[in-house]
Amino acid sequence: MSHPIIGTPLLTSHPLGWAVLGVAGYLTYQAGKKAGRRSVEQVERACLSDRTVKGAMKTIYKAKLKTDAVLNSTREKYGTMWKEAQAEANRQL
Repeated sequence: MSHPIIGTPLLTSHPLGWAVLGVAGYLTYQAGKKAGRRSVEQVERACLSDRTVKGAMKTIYKAKLKTDAVLNSTREKYGTMWKEAQAEANRQL
C-alpha cells in the first residue's frame, strides 16, 4: 500500500489519472445535482403533520358520506312504515 502523496502525481500527471479525476468529478456533480433535486422536492412537499391531518379529514368526510347514505335509505324504508303505522292507529281511534 502506497502513501496517498505518492499516488497524487500519478492522478494529476498521467492520462489515466485524468480519467479517474474526471469520472470522480462527474460522479460528485451528479450526486450534488440529485441531492439538490431531492431538497427542492422536500421543500415543495407539505409537512408530515399537514398530510396526516388532511388524510384524517378525508377519512372522516368519506365516513360521513357513507353514514348519510345509510341514514337516507333507512329513513326511506322506515318512513313509509311510520306513515302506515300512523294511518292504522288513526283508523283504530
